[in-house]
Amino acid sequence: MRTHATPIARRSCQRLAPRTRQQGFTLIEVLIAIALMALVSLMSWKGLERVSAAREWLGDQAVDQAIVLRTLGQIERDLNRAYSGVAAEDTTTESRGVSGGTSEGSTGGTTGAAGNADDDDSTLFPPGISVTQSAGAVLLDITRATPDSGLWQRVTWRLRPDGLWRYSGAPAANYPLPEPTEGILIMPDCTSLQVRAWVFGQGWRDPLRPATTRASGLEVVMERRHNSQLERYTRVVILP
Repeated sequence: MRTHATPIARRSCQRLAPRTRQQGFTLIEVLIAIALMALVSLMSWKGLERVSAAREWLGDQAVDQAIVLRTLGQIERDLNRAYSGVAAEDTTTESRGVSGGTSEGSTGGTTGAAGNADDDDSTLFPPGISVTQSAGAVLLDITRATPDSGLWQRVTWRLRPDGLWRYSGAPAANYPLPEPTEGILIMPDCTSLQVRAWVFGQGWRDPLRPATTRASGLEVVMERRHNSQLERYTRVVILP
């Protein structure tokens, strides 16, 4: 006996039957997705490259600024520790009051090492600071007290073709002090070293010219060519 399904039963069977056909991406859609991923990757790589370049530039700038600050700070420390003649005068006066003559002890010898120049108001700088010229270049010679041992030391700042050098001699307690022969390159690519003296009522003066008034300030100017640009640095120190 043949049975026939009603239209309602056939529609129910069609709804319950599982769908075996699956719809995927076309080739064009896949190519577009790959192109977008490649573009995003390229933009990310460019961003990382810029971040890396910026970090490297900041590192170079930090090292360069450290060199400048170290140079200016070292010059200022040398000038602040320069012999001014006051200690030698006080020691000599005290020694004469006790023994009637110049003391031969360690204290007198220490001050004598720095007191190689007379404390005379006719000089522009204190006895521990001297500005000379050699082969057209300025030489800044300083007799300074060492920070920890209490001895005296000669320091010379001079310009060479490769930059600004600082020479120092061995610390000593007696005069004459050892010559400053040990040098180190402090500021590479430095092209100029200039020194000026400030005299109250007269303004800035050339220290290489004769003067009859003691200067109250000293200006050190350095120039260097960095990254094809001329940079100028100045440090002013108050003199005793």
